[in-house]
Amino acid sequence: MCKGNTGRDLIGLGVTLVILGAVNTFFGIGALAAFPDNFFSRVGAPIWAGVLVAITGAIGIIAGRKFRREGAHTGFTTAFLTLSIIAIFVALSQVGVSGWAIDIYGYNCDLRGGFYPGVTIRTLNEYCWTMIHLHRTGVALGVLETVVCFVSSIIGCVIGCNYYNQQPGPSGMSMQPTNQPSSVNSPAGSGADPQAGYI
Repeated sequence: MCKGNTGRDLIGLGVTLVILGAVNTFFGIGALAAFPDNFFSRVGAPIWAGVLVAITGAIGIIAGRKFRREGAHTGFTTAFLTLSIIAIFVALSQVGVSGWAIDIYGYNCDLRGGFYPGVTIRTLNEYCWTMIHLHRTGVALGVLETVVCFVSSIIGCVIGCNYYNQQPGPSGMSMQPTNQPSSVNSPAGSGADPQAGYI
């Protein structure tokens, strides 16, 4: 990775994560407002994932700006790496919750079961398909966040590892052996342990 582009890469990933997180958070708030009685909307997985991804992106922007200004890895890069890894799992949990909701609504909205007496077929179909499409969008956003957070964690790891693995330049020092045995003034007398003089 070119050192000159590293700060710009971090800023670009940070902006992408902030946008994705904001979209996901507003999507979750909209789902909660539209379907307040729905269990999966009340869980708020898109809200939690969106907020964490947006915070991760903000830290990425700060890390990129500091890297461009100072030309070196800072603690914000490490925080960006850590939050990216955590955000991967939170986004995957959003994918799991939305996928579970798609499965539940696909089953419960089957009109052959007759689960909803007194509700017209048209109203039930509109409700069910709205919920299914809503959760499909949640799956898509969660997968997209997971991929971008995975790329962010790789970039953060590469920056951190390259910084700490810099090889030192050649030095003018020469290594000399130490603890050379001395035969002068050896305290060991005749019959004593020969190693006693070196302790």
